[in-house]
Amino acid sequence: MEVEIQNKETLLNDFFKVNVAELQFEKFAGGWSQKVRRFNLERGEAVAVLIYLQDRDSFILVRQFRYAVYETGRDGWIDEIVAGVLDSDSPIECAKRECLEETGYAIQKLKYLGCVFSTPGITSERVHLYIGFCKSTDRKNEGGGVDHEHEDIQVKEIPRQKAVKMLNNLEFFDMKTILALQYFLTNF
Repeated sequence: MEVEIQNKETLLNDFFKVNVAELQFEKFAGGWSQKVRRFNLERGEAVAVLIYLQDRDSFILVRQFRYAVYETGRDGWIDEIVAGVLDSDSPIECAKRECLEETGYAIQKLKYLGCVFSTPGITSERVHLYIGFCKSTDRKNEGGGVDHEHEDIQVKEIPRQKAVKMLNNLEFFDMKTILALQYFLTNF
């Protein structure tokens, strides 16, 4: 199937980029679509890690303020798995670094779940999703994020049974967190 980009411009080039394109695409039934206008929020790649404490049968999550969530009428603070933008390092190096920065835990083993698009209708962001295994004794510092990124992160330990209840009660609002927890609970 083919796509024809007729015009493309950058509307914003800041923490992320916003591009708009006028295009046509080949239709399943044959022929071409009408000219359409599509936007893309380009953020690049990220990593996300569900930390599992093997000796305590619990998960480590982080709670932080998310402006986009606040704009929906919620209070803005949500519980989610560790995540960060992939820079020049590998996804594995980034995952371990983000876990240490945000939670203080040094991950001993990572299980790769795959690379997923966070919201393919509007952004090309790809997230490398992992489960990180460690023990409570692997905590090297208090976590909380890094000052130069203006992070203010609360580290939360949630026992497995409580996480199951929270999941069933729809208390998680972050898709990568829900996906990682569901994968873990189905496979481990």
